[in-house]
Amino acid sequence: MIEFIIDGAYTDDERLAVAVGLSITFRQVLVKARPSAAALEAAKEAIWGALLVSPCPPGLPCFDDVEKAKDHSEIYSTPVGYEGPIPPTARRRVSTFNKHYMKPWRWAKDGEKPSIGHELLPLMACLYRLLKPLDAVPIVVSDVRLQPAAVPPPDYMVIPTGHEPSEVAEVVDVYLPPLKASALALGMLMGGYEAGPVIAVAKTRDHITQQLVEAGGYVVVLDEAGDPCNLLKTRITGYGYVKRQYVVDPTLCDKCGDCLKAACPAIAPTRAGVPQILPTCIGCSACAILCTRGAIK
Repeated sequence: MIEFIIDGAYTDDERLAVAVGLSITFRQVLVKARPSAAALEAAKEAIWGALLVSPCPPGLPCFDDVEKAKDHSEIYSTPVGYEGPIPPTARRRVSTFNKHYMKPWRWAKDGEKPSIGHELLPLMACLYRLLKPLDAVPIVVSDVRLQPAAVPPPDYMVIPTGHEPSEVAEVVDVYLPPLKASALALGMLMGGYEAGPVIAVAKTRDHITQQLVEAGGYVVVLDEAGDPCNLLKTRITGYGYVKRQYVVDPTLCDKCGDCLKAACPAIAPTRAGVPQILPTCIGCSACAILCTRGAIK
């Protein structure tokens, strides 16, 4: 018996991504697909709930007994091949998520190195500001990622577990290229994840992004214009920002340090505690987005 069978109107790599999204949230899934080698390699780093691939891909252990296949997949955290009878389906688990379960950044590694005014900083700042006040465990799945500087400790909580980011780059929880963020997020929602919003940062809009919104998810489309700071109101939006010259008003600043979570080299604390915007600033707006006091203008 298996919880889900994925055999829909998607490409082989998209089917695998949907299945991986289910596995990441601790569901057991069989996917009928012949995924590319690159997609399968990304999936190998992402297994929590059992993931069975039919027919058996080269290089994976292959089983004809579904129970043995599930056990091997979960014990060794690996996808496995399966070529036995198609099993019946039954839901037996609750969907859950912990971004650092057993090891730091379990489902995200690599990405672009942050720099002054990096084009992704305003996006990550918007997501951080939107998600920080929520009493929930959101999942942000992205086609792009900034590398965080910090390496957090592993966590051993199986229930949905939130983490306070120390910098905006930590907002992205799942980054598994070439697996599409929208398909991964769709799998999470198909599995019944309800502990917080599921957000996909997608390179482009397609049939899966629309299905994701219809299923209750949220999407930022990178190749369209829009304001991601309004995402929770609009459900789907584009991304863009306007460069301006910013200054800090010390009379409004309460020295909270939120602006420093941009981890941008162009803003730095002073001895007085009020941040200073350095001449190297190119006006990307990330620090201003993070400032809820209106002290950066």
